[in-house]
Amino acid sequence: MSKWPFIAGDYFVRNEKSAIAVVTCGSYDLPKELARLSNKIAIAGFCETENDGIAKILQNLASNPHIRILIICGERVLGHEPGQTLMALYNNGIDKSYRIIGSEGTIPLLHPNYFRGDDPNKFVKRFQTQIKVIDAQGETNIAKLISIIDNLSEQNLSPFPEDPILPSKPKVEYDWAKGIKQFQNENRVYFERGLSLLNPLMFTGKLRVYDLAGIKIGGQRGEHPIILAGTIFYRGDKLVSDHSKGIFDKARAEEQIRKQDENSLIYEIPSMVHLVGETPEALTSYLLFAADSTDSPIIIDSPILESRIEAMGVAKDVGLDNRVIYNSVINVDTKEKNLLNEIGTIEYSIVLPFDVKVTSRINRLEEIIEFIGDSIKNPIIDPGVSVLGEGSISALHVAWLMKNYYGYPVCIGIHNLQSRIPESKKKLKILDFSFDYALPSLYGIDINLYGPIKNTESIFREVAAVEALIADENVNTIGVSPKPPHPYYAVNLGRD
Repeated sequence: MSKWPFIAGDYFVRNEKSAIAVVTCGSYDLPKELARLSNKIAIAGFCETENDGIAKILQNLASNPHIRILIICGERVLGHEPGQTLMALYNNGIDKSYRIIGSEGTIPLLHPNYFRGDDPNKFVKRFQTQIKVIDAQGETNIAKLISIIDNLSEQNLSPFPEDPILPSKPKVEYDWAKGIKQFQNENRVYFERGLSLLNPLMFTGKLRVYDLAGIKIGGQRGEHPIILAGTIFYRGDKLVSDHSKGIFDKARAEEQIRKQDENSLIYEIPSMVHLVGETPEALTSYLLFAADSTDSPIIIDSPILESRIEAMGVAKDVGLDNRVIYNSVINVDTKEKNLLNEIGTIEYSIVLPFDVKVTSRINRLEEIIEFIGDSIKNPIIDPGVSVLGEGSISALHVAWLMKNYYGYPVCIGIHNLQSRIPESKKKLKILDFSFDYALPSLYGIDINLYGPIKNTESIFREVAAVEALIADENVNTIGVSPKPPHPYYAVNLGRD
């Protein structure tokens, strides 16, 4: 087995026999500095998520009995709340559906898939018995943190007396026929309702097509070009100088949006601007700026419910609701439904029934759709993309299944697939995952949230190529051409 830590992540290791680990939540530069300055640290890293990120922490702690203390510090990650979630986990544990009791995070789920199919309960129990948690949330001062570390190190704690919990070796199965049969048996109820294994060419269900500011969303695979949505103002975007107040470099932001619009025309692929804001003030500022900078539809997104609601209310007040998509309805939440009802029916909204299992996603979708009722006129389904190594590609299959059965248009944040690959591995260029931006087109996805808008040129070029290939397949197999504009015509196919 490889050397500890066994689970890859965003961390720095100093002395693996030390008793102290540090998680800095949303402070990305702190771990490196703390590990450099103190040899009393075993490991220091940041954590942005309340699910797979925490699962990685639990596994690396449980596999090293020398670690007896975890310091939680650094900036809060709004919406995801990994610091508060770690404290809730330590105090309350998880329920029968593997959700962390008392977490304020959006999706505090510790599914067995995050633990290579192992039982999350044993890692939670080990966390609660092996580790003493020090709550220093919000503290970013390096001198103060070093002082806390020095004081704790004087306790000279002995290693945990029980054997470490080591990662289990994943089961490898090469019998394809057996695997398909097992999948069909496990999901028999959904197959009996008309869901089937992937048809790579056509959908068989009745499809809904929306017209959003002149852009068609939905329809058969290849009938309309996929829509590319670039993200801007996200946490970590260097355009933003103050995420709370929404202060950013307007000239550079306008240039990035303009560049996406240009590529949209060149490659004949419609585009949207995906705005991410942490506060109502910030998201509203971004919305009004984007509305003045482009005629493209706009997706408003925030991990904070109140931010989404206020920005959506502003969109309705100024007459933008016919070109704005609310992102997103995630849970059966009475508070959110009441707030939505207060601002009136929303024309377009993404619904995010995220879970790990195929059937769990479908069940959550049905619950959310029934619950929101008339609050949302035109839902767009996003099954949620897990990171690479945790079933990431299955989201494409689920999106296809949902679209085929329910008929709603679907979208996917395909860039999430790569989000946990360590930068050191990316720089080595051992594997190139850039092709994944083309995968949603192959599955008939309607909106591709491709990540940072600054990457627009390479993304449009790649996606346009696969869109042209899909159209060429349709033309030469069933004799149906795509409706222009479409990348098929951008390369002069189908034209005189």
